[in-house]
Amino acid sequence: MVNDNTPPKRLQDPQVLLSILDNLPTSIFVKDEDLNFVYSNALHCKLIERSEAELLGKSDRDFWPAETVKGFEEHDRSVIDSGQVSISEESVPGENGGRQPLLTRKARLAGPDGKTYLIGTNTDLGEIKKREDQYKALTETVPVGVLQIDEDGTVAFANPLLNAYCGGDGAAESKSELIERIKAEHPEFPGSSCKFEMEISALGVPRRSVIVISSGWLWIGGIQRSAIISIVDVSEMTELRRINDEVLRLNRELASNMKRLKEAQDELVKKGRMEQLGQLTATVAHELRNPLGAVRTSAFLMERKLKGKGTDVEPQIERINKGIIRCDNIITQLLDFSRTKQLNCQSGDLDQWLAQVLDEEAKKLPAAVTITCDLGLEGRSVPFDPARLQRAVVNLMANACEALVGQGDDPAKFARPDPVITVTTSFRDGGAVIAVRDNGPGITPEVLERIREPLFTTKSFGTGLGVPAIEQITIQHGGRLDVSSTPGEGALFSMWLPLTVPQPEATDAA
Repeated sequence: MVNDNTPPKRLQDPQVLLSILDNLPTSIFVKDEDLNFVYSNALHCKLIERSEAELLGKSDRDFWPAETVKGFEEHDRSVIDSGQVSISEESVPGENGGRQPLLTRKARLAGPDGKTYLIGTNTDLGEIKKREDQYKALTETVPVGVLQIDEDGTVAFANPLLNAYCGGDGAAESKSELIERIKAEHPEFPGSSCKFEMEISALGVPRRSVIVISSGWLWIGGIQRSAIISIVDVSEMTELRRINDEVLRLNRELASNMKRLKEAQDELVKKGRMEQLGQLTATVAHELRNPLGAVRTSAFLMERKLKGKGTDVEPQIERINKGIIRCDNIITQLLDFSRTKQLNCQSGDLDQWLAQVLDEEAKKLPAAVTITCDLGLEGRSVPFDPARLQRAVVNLMANACEALVGQGDDPAKFARPDPVITVTTSFRDGGAVIAVRDNGPGITPEVLERIREPLFTTKSFGTGLGVPAIEQITIQHGGRLDVSSTPGEGALFSMWLPLTVPQPEATDAA
């Protein structure tokens, strides 16, 4: 490895340097010994509203009134003669007969051609003073004492609260005394950035524990530097913090107690309903399924014997079959909700299984409903009970279809002319998600709040067990059911399933 001690090259190309100066975000001008302009960058031209072609070779007397020019020339000549850097406020005629204030910095410069030049920069003080006024107005209302000290020791500004800390608005002497006492205890104040605690007091004002924060010397638009001092009353803040902490503690205790009370109430209600449903389910399953089987068989035989013989009983037989299917679904929902039998989970390709289920279910739904799929598990193996999970998916599809087209017989009753059900799968939070979305009328906040309650329904023919049964199946898998909806924009039901086999549960209660 070769050590290269060659110093870095300095930029010397005059064209590059001029290009940089022309585009600096600072107004820059240069005058010769006769005070004629020999250079003006773009921002300086814009500030005084003259082009460089108008300025070069001319002096201030070609543009400004005599009284303005006299001050400029005296100032310029003083800088050239003394060689001292000058920082001062100047002004030029502005809009509507007013004056445009400028902060001007000037210095003497010896050029490589042996001549002497005056280089200067301008800063528009109008915007700076406007921001200062806004800042001062803001400090009128803040709960912090604010003090601005110029480098010569002058108090440039104090907000009302700082004046109150020092005994009132006219207490200039108290402010000076406060500054001197702080300096005595903290020599770095106020010129260096610092922060410390101390006590302050004034005639007729209670003693206070405060935090003093100084910004250190800053250029704040004037011709000398200033420091911004903030004084925060820690006494009041400490008391407020204590009260706030106590309120937060009480709120946490109240929220915790309310949560435990609600959980206990919900558990009692759920336990009571589950016991009732367990008994009801056992009776319904035994007393209704056998007669339903006989009715189904009889309807099948009647259809075979009477079909094509002009008896016109096909519509009645179809209504019988629909009634049988509805009753059978009600029994299945009751069983799904009240059943706690251990799942028969199998690890498999959830996307492949779901595609088959949706293909079968799509044939049973009205043709007007479009079903779209976006299965994104990419063959990942997920443990699930096929029979139990299929009933949950079928229920979700049936609910979405009913929200879109009702019974699917009359297009005039469709919620939308283009009913669509979208089924997606994805990974989220370490689990697999099956999401069923429809573009129907959505669910109102009032219904959404109660949709998980057993026996709650908004349908004239419903049992109120559809969504609770779906949630029960999801919970048995160790997952959860999320429901969201915006009225007028459809509803979204998402079943989150873990990627591990859930723990065995109790035996069947039915």
